[in-house]
Amino acid sequence: MSDSVTRYGRYKFGSDTAMPVIREVYAGAGGWKDFREAGLKLNRGTATELRAEGITMVRVRWRLKTVEISLLRYLGG
Repeated sequence: MSDSVTRYGRYKFGSDTAMPVIREVYAGAGGWKDFREAGLKLNRGTATELRAEGITMVRVRWRLKTVEISLLRYLGG
């Protein structure tokens, strides 16, 4: 289940199979930074890991759409 898309992810991208690629991450004091692992997909597992590292938001790309997503909201908290 850790690689599944959350309900918010389905709402945001309109697809049960949407696996947007993480482009940038946001952590309070550091601001927006390029993401260190090129090609990593946003799903329940990666969102949980990033939250544990202190990341609060991500910029992701799915098809032709780039959006900012709060990890807390993505995980349903």
